[in-house]
Amino acid sequence: MTRYLLLAALILQVGVFSKSVTAEDASTSFKLESIELGTISNLHSFGATLLCGQPSASDLAKAKERGIEHVISLRELDEIDWNQAEAVEALGLQYYHFAFRSPESLTDEIFENSLKLLANSQMSPVMLHCASANRVGAIWLAHRVLNDGLQLAEARDEAKKVGLKTPAFEEKALAYIENQKARKTDVPEGINDRFLDANLDVSEWLGRFEIESREVYFAREKVLDACAIKPGDSVADIGAGTGFYSRLFASAVGETGWVYAVDISPRFLEHINRKSQSDKVTNITSVLCTDQSVRLPPNSVDVAFICDTYHHFESPQATMASIHRALKPGGTLVVIDFERIPGKSREFILGHVRAGKEVFQAEIVESGFQFIEELKIPAFKENYLLRFQKK
Repeated sequence: MTRYLLLAALILQVGVFSKSVTAEDASTSFKLESIELGTISNLHSFGATLLCGQPSASDLAKAKERGIEHVISLRELDEIDWNQAEAVEALGLQYYHFAFRSPESLTDEIFENSLKLLANSQMSPVMLHCASANRVGAIWLAHRVLNDGLQLAEARDEAKKVGLKTPAFEEKALAYIENQKARKTDVPEGINDRFLDANLDVSEWLGRFEIESREVYFAREKVLDACAIKPGDSVADIGAGTGFYSRLFASAVGETGWVYAVDISPRFLEHINRKSQSDKVTNITSVLCTDQSVRLPPNSVDVAFICDTYHHFESPQATMASIHRALKPGGTLVVIDFERIPGKSREFILGHVRAGKEVFQAEIVESGFQFIEELKIPAFKENYLLRFQKK
């Protein structure tokens, strides 16, 4: 129950057995607020994150007292007449310099580096600044859409409140967002539409998912062993479907552990809730995710499990960033998907799964994971199981 109390402010839950999360998560539960700290201009807070114009040396000390651990400067060196890096490091803080002055110098690498730090900013607080927060607003726009899954219109409003004024900076951010969303997302059109159907018949999917002729169901106990889940662990079952793995995980983690059944389908989550109630399973929380984010708090799970679901990710980079953020340092990621081998795999797999094992593995490594091993499950003929670790 301690775990429930810790996360109650971050995940909406109703009753002992939980209810689907529909609007709030660790990122959207915070509000952008205008605050004052020393002489800093145009200063906003978002949870532990500070977004602002140029701080002075004394302002940096006050920011440290507030909990800031990392300082990102977006200013060129010749814009500042004192050694900010030295002042930051003297305070025992980490300093990062991702400088740009014009829209032409705002590169994808600057977005990428900034977003990596901001993705974990609520657990490892960040101050992001430029001269007036104009440049900060551009970075914030990309962060809120790609890392937090916020709708573009809302993210744009926040960015302008932060300080975004230059249309060309906004255009660069929008182009980066569009490119990242389009990257490696050659999934069949409408691949998830049936799961979003309000009239989805769960009994039909029970007949498809929980049947011994399905490899991942037949081999579920062997898969559970491969996950190496321990009592007390927190586990995210991403793409939980009808929840049979969620229930296995709930038993494995015991009374001191917790399971998050994450899915894009409200109907599946309703079924998981009803099944939990009828079976008196009290350590499963259902979480309604988006096509951009799993909507779990930072550093909240020990193991993330993705079974026959990765190929359904319409925005794999954004989704994997949210999973990376949700895993604790050194946490485990287990991925099961279909072998896609032209000339060998079934036509259904070739048409349904966008890429093969090597491509998926490379994408996951690129998302900040270390590949550990491929584990052989004797019953698997069409599936494979890969294990990764969060760097």
